[in-house]
Amino acid sequence: MISINFTINGESKKLDIPAGITALELIRDRLALKGTKEGCGIGECGACTIVVDGRAVNACLMFAAQLDGREVLTVEGLAQTGD
Repeated sequence: MISINFTINGESKKLDIPAGITALELIRDRLALKGTKEGCGIGECGACTIVVDGRAVNACLMFAAQLDGREVLTVEGLAQTGD
């Protein structure tokens, strides 16, 4: 298990996660934010796009451990801000 701290949609999180899970698995399965979808699983379709430190990334291609210390915005967070 790996301990990570990050902010998602303005909310601070401290979690212990398995080392090999993707950001997509963390967001959908652990945090129950279902707006981020798995489409192709290889980074081609964009259904899993999240914003990390102001940059759009494919959550299916990013390890959840890489979110440590970062600011994450999902489609749910965009809906809250009206962006």
